[in-house]
Amino acid sequence: MGRIKFLFLATIMFTFVAVTAWSTWRYDQAFRFVTGQAQLSAWSLAQLEIELRNFEQQLVLYRSGSTTADDLNLSYDIAWNRLDTFTQAEETRAIRNRFGAEQITRNIFATLQKYESSISSPKENDPALQAMSRELSRQMPLLHDLTVQNFTGPGAMQESQLLQQSKTQNLIALGILLLVGLAMLTTLFYEAKRQHFLAWNDPLTGLPNRAAFNDRMHALLAKPDTQAVLCLIDLSRFKEVNDSFGHAAGDQLLTLIANLLRQHQNSEIYLARIGSDEFALVMFGSMSGYSNWFTYSRKIYNQLEWLLHSEDPAHRVKLNMGISQYPEHAGSVADMVLFADLALLSAKQDKQLRYQVFNRFMLDHYQRKRLLAGRLQELLAEPHNSELYLCYQPIIDISQPQRLGAELLIRWNHPELNFIDPPDIIEIAEENGLGEKLSEWLFHRMQHDIARFPADTLRHLHLSINLSSSIFNHHLANHVCNWLQDGPLPASQLILELTENIALEDVQLSRKIFSQLREKQIRITLDDFGTGWSSFSYLKDLSFDKLKIDKSFIRHLDRDKRLPLFVQAITGLSHQLGISVVAEGVETESELSKVLEIGANEIQGYYYSRPLSADAFLDYARHYLASSVRETRTDLA
Repeated sequence: MGRIKFLFLATIMFTFVAVTAWSTWRYDQAFRFVTGQAQLSAWSLAQLEIELRNFEQQLVLYRSGSTTADDLNLSYDIAWNRLDTFTQAEETRAIRNRFGAEQITRNIFATLQKYESSISSPKENDPALQAMSRELSRQMPLLHDLTVQNFTGPGAMQESQLLQQSKTQNLIALGILLLVGLAMLTTLFYEAKRQHFLAWNDPLTGLPNRAAFNDRMHALLAKPDTQAVLCLIDLSRFKEVNDSFGHAAGDQLLTLIANLLRQHQNSEIYLARIGSDEFALVMFGSMSGYSNWFTYSRKIYNQLEWLLHSEDPAHRVKLNMGISQYPEHAGSVADMVLFADLALLSAKQDKQLRYQVFNRFMLDHYQRKRLLAGRLQELLAEPHNSELYLCYQPIIDISQPQRLGAELLIRWNHPELNFIDPPDIIEIAEENGLGEKLSEWLFHRMQHDIARFPADTLRHLHLSINLSSSIFNHHLANHVCNWLQDGPLPASQLILELTENIALEDVQLSRKIFSQLREKQIRITLDDFGTGWSSFSYLKDLSFDKLKIDKSFIRHLDRDKRLPLFVQAITGLSHQLGISVVAEGVETESELSKVLEIGANEIQGYYYSRPLSADAFLDYARHYLASSVRETRTDLA
């Protein structure tokens, strides 16, 4: 492709030079033509003078009896025709407009016309012929002077000089244009060459880029009996280097890595930078220089790891390597890259072994997620399907028994793969751009489920929905209001739950979103406290209505003496900030006793109820609220 572009550019340069040369030649031809036409016009004026001189002589001879009337008429007719042509023809217009030629020739023509009858029947002693001869004698010197001026006079010479000067100036202009054009085309040629380099190479490291990598891989694998090993090298948390030390430091680190990899480059190793922090190393051919590719790739991994440790003493950046083989693992370039990517993903997830070779388990896991992603997209388009549904886990409000909360939990009973874990559902939705659709489905399904709840039951319920990261943006408040529109649940009875990592990704944005939600009377809960950043500092920056203590703190609360201290600290500080505390994962009476003693406001867990279907939750809510009413009346009595 690059060679074709260069040939095309060379063709343009050749064409430009050829067109310039042709234009110069055509201009010279036009100059010669114009000069020739001027000379031809002057020649016609000279011929006119000759014919008129001949007629004038024949007139004198006839009057002296030395010629015949026929000769006189013949010379007259020739002079007449010559004058008529000269005064009327388009070709002689230019010369008629010079030096008063138009008036002089018309005066002579008028003289011929005046004595036409005398010439037609001439008489030697006719006074008219004598008068005609006298008039011609006065007019012919003027015509002669006109001829001289057109051939050799100062005006003719000046005009010829002007034409020659114009020719020279135009040739110089064309020459300058040619030089400028050649300079522009040369610049364009080198710029095209530079752009070609940038199109196929990484400007920072000089290594081939992803496009060149794909092109080379297709060429390599097209050869028969090819064996190849693809190593994808990725730098986790590389962004922290740019953020902490600047992009110059990050660029320097990438350059050092590229230079180290270049030390291994030879006729059987191909290198490329295929991403901002990702490199590809391909071993192909007979691989005679290293009999064991596994050992060799591990050696490269160790060298890179040592380089990272020396250049990044804080050990922020982690090295990951994923490897696939051709044809053992893959049968095409796309599969080879995919399998190496899967191995790389596995390496990123494994905190101990960041060097992974592709295996079929990785492919099965990938295909399973692809299958589930396609099916999930279909289910989200069917709001009332039975395969994807909601469960409701009650949340007991200790201080307000007349109010019952519930957390909406998504469930997926796949016909072939059985139950899909809820975290897997969220992960699949987020990875495939279905986060907003899933959230919209949750709201519509909730509205559908509670539409049949009696109004006197529904008004006591407060439902919590977990937010995904993809919908936590400045459109959230409007989206939620639209999803609640025309539904039975008012915004004041809705609670949105989000995790620490979502809320803290952009604190300024979170503040704005929280403010917009509160304007709509929608409350916000911080979910799974203690599993993320685990910092109290942001509680003062973001005004949460509720805080959920993660079940990992509640489990064995009655057995581990340290856990109550953590839970007590969390609860005490939350109450001081005006935040209600929810203890989730309460399963035993002993754990319930502990969280009540500590002062939790709401309880969620198996002790009270497992997640229930919509119908089962309605029955639970009726019995719970009815018993709460009875207890209240008993207390009053």
